[in-house]
Amino acid sequence: MRVLFFFIVIFIAIAGCADLQTSPDRPYKAQVLHFEPQSTGNSSGWSVQERTLSTLEDLNSLKGRYFQILPGGTLQITSTVGSLITGTGSASSSSDALRYNIKNGVIVPRDTTTLLALSSFHAFEQTFSSLKETTGLEPEAFSEQVGGRYRIFFEPVISLSDSGETAQISLKLNAAFNPESDNFFLFKRSEIEQIPLAANFKVIAHEFGHAIFKRAFFKQKNEVCLNTNDETKISRQTDKFFPGRFAVEYAISGLNEGFADFMSAMMTGEADVLTGSFPGDGPTSRSLTSTRFTFADLSRDSLCSGKFYCIGTLFARALYKTAQLYGDDKSSLYAFSRRVYRAIDQTSENLAQSPARDILPIPSTEAIFCKRSESVRLAYDGLLTSAFLAAFLQGFSAGNEKSQLCAQLVSAFGSFGFTLEARGGCQF
Repeated sequence: MRVLFFFIVIFIAIAGCADLQTSPDRPYKAQVLHFEPQSTGNSSGWSVQERTLSTLEDLNSLKGRYFQILPGGTLQITSTVGSLITGTGSASSSSDALRYNIKNGVIVPRDTTTLLALSSFHAFEQTFSSLKETTGLEPEAFSEQVGGRYRIFFEPVISLSDSGETAQISLKLNAAFNPESDNFFLFKRSEIEQIPLAANFKVIAHEFGHAIFKRAFFKQKNEVCLNTNDETKISRQTDKFFPGRFAVEYAISGLNEGFADFMSAMMTGEADVLTGSFPGDGPTSRSLTSTRFTFADLSRDSLCSGKFYCIGTLFARALYKTAQLYGDDKSSLYAFSRRVYRAIDQTSENLAQSPARDILPIPSTEAIFCKRSESVRLAYDGLLTSAFLAAFLQGFSAGNEKSQLCAQLVSAFGSFGFTLEARGGCQF
């Protein structure tokens, strides 16, 4: 990987030798970082290649059919939950940020920022081209729900905002999705990144997985938990479905992350979203193939730094292992991915019905006050995951696939995170 990054530097250095042209023709062709999944044990799937940016409509503004890359600008963050953030962003002019030459009709970046901006466009384009196969929906179904195009802020300057309350901030960010504005944010690369995360197709696919989850589970609603008057808070004590509850629940945030990891695996063909960007094998707690921990193990603070990502890994791992029923048959794998999407699409409605409704715990004090827990609570979060999984499984037809999925969920979540009451729809 270090050899590849060195090659990128050399590539940028010689880009000045390209022939100048003022106006390349559409469809635009550009030199970008491209990812192809490799054989098992070989994660060197990145190389600088000439690729066609078929949905790019205007080069200098990086405006595409379904999204626009906005280099520079600013981001004011109010809170973060994993790779989900709240805050506001403002953009600068893309044409001021891009530096390139044209050689034989191909866009040749003259600096790393331009290479990565174009590579990010390419990665998002790969993601959008995968949507029909993995969800059953056309790309327009997603872009039209946000007014025509997603906005992607590329390497914005970050500032922190605290509007009277203590902002919950974690700046261990590489890329993020803001579900309130439907904007994406790709942050400046760190020194330890061998493949910049902003150009990592696996990371981009993961982030778009959050947008898919918002559409399916939250029905594209901006689920915001509001601190209101005491009377409302009292009524929330017995209201399992008060507005905004699931947006602040630790377990639901974890399941959201897991769904995003699974979608990344289905789109890219690789199970480890961060492998390749960091030295060695990268963070191992997110692996869908090598992790062995269960829900009961999450009480250990050393596991995933005590964060909810591990709940997501359990969910994604169960889905991924179920997908192994279909081996390398891409058609069958995509069909399974579409069934997973449809099941998530039915989950929120099924939560309001038995047995999930009866399993779902009454809101915790933190949830009532719109505060997120800082660590897993096995009994409480276990009931939340159990209710979610019971509702999710209702979206699958009986058969070998559902039996295998149930078995994998039992293996991952055990009796704490997937209670016996939640397994009524399983046939072992």
